[in-house]
Amino acid sequence: MRPSEKIEELVRQFDVDVNTFRDHQILDELQQVHSEAEQSRNRGSLTCLWRTIMRSYTTKTAAAAVIVLIALFGITSLHQFTAPAWAIDQTVDVLRKFNGIYCSGTMLDEQGKEVSFEIWAKANAEQTASDNLRLEAGNGHVTVVSKTTSYRYDPDANTVSITEGYGAAMQPWPGAHFLESMKRTVLDWSESYGKDPATDRDRVYVTCSHPAAPGPRSWWFEFDVESKLLVGLKQWENMSRQGLPIFNAKSITYYEDLPDELFHFEIPEGAATVNAVDERINKLQDPNDGMPMADMTEEQACVEIVRRYWQAVIDHDWQTVAVLRPVATAEQWESKYAGGTLAEIIELSEPYQEDGCGLGKIVSCTIRFDNDLTRTIKTIVLFREIDNERSCVIAGTWGSE
Repeated sequence: MRPSEKIEELVRQFDVDVNTFRDHQILDELQQVHSEAEQSRNRGSLTCLWRTIMRSYTTKTAAAAVIVLIALFGITSLHQFTAPAWAIDQTVDVLRKFNGIYCSGTMLDEQGKEVSFEIWAKANAEQTASDNLRLEAGNGHVTVVSKTTSYRYDPDANTVSITEGYGAAMQPWPGAHFLESMKRTVLDWSESYGKDPATDRDRVYVTCSHPAAPGPRSWWFEFDVESKLLVGLKQWENMSRQGLPIFNAKSITYYEDLPDELFHFEIPEGAATVNAVDERINKLQDPNDGMPMADMTEEQACVEIVRRYWQAVIDHDWQTVAVLRPVATAEQWESKYAGGTLAEIIELSEPYQEDGCGLGKIVSCTIRFDNDLTRTIKTIVLFREIDNERSCVIAGTWGSE
């Protein structure tokens, strides 16, 4: 909502009793408070200023009039007190020099259970995603990504899945680019101030949301005012920050760099190794899944199956989604995309081969959401020949979905 619209809404909501004598009383009190507070310009004096104003009986009974007066005419003597002690641009500037991060907290596993975690990550040259990552979960699972090789240890099966090419990543990287993009594109950026109860340090709390594919997202950020750094982060797969966050980083520490040795993985003694790409491809070989190619060329089939897939998501046709992308059931896809606000497909690119992607060709799909925001998602198409019949399936997405 634009400032002018907020003012109009205030005027509509409040029945203001215009009384010249009362207005002079209110303004006299404000000027008196201003002169008393001018000796202190810190954020604490802001709180004191507001409490002093609101303790006044006259001000309490005419709070609506004060709000409208400030909104419509401005009271310049208060402007110097409303300047925030923190701005996102300050954090963006500071974060550019940090290429490493450590965070710990809880996340939801595939069954929706909270699991503790520790993550170490190192940014790529562009600071858009992590190049190297180490994730140690409280249930014993370990994931290590070193450039183009990924290892995932499952202690229950005592196996290590090895993947060559694109692997798990902290994407987007929680740095300058991410925060710049968030402030520019989210729907309801809101800031509030407080103190960390353990250290008494000043904090800024930011909440926002975005209908990001495949479903809605909302966030809660905690920034330290003095260092300007992000120190806490929560993410939900809904627009209202309801329920358990899927990711809850309770502690975040930034580093200028992290040693490469941290991302070296030792295969546990006795653990079996499996090729993760082979496992994934095996799940995509059911002849009842996917889309027959008939007389279509590979280029035509690529574009058509991607179009059908995302249109099925838009239409909430979960059975078709599960047939075209058979790595999950219709119920799982419905849960994953729950609450999504995808409205229409805007554009489909020509198929192309992405460096490092060994599963198949990629089609970039640009989608519009209900609020007119757009996003481009890279969709991977795998070709098959089963019983002399050519077909294709959606194998996944390249990068964040």
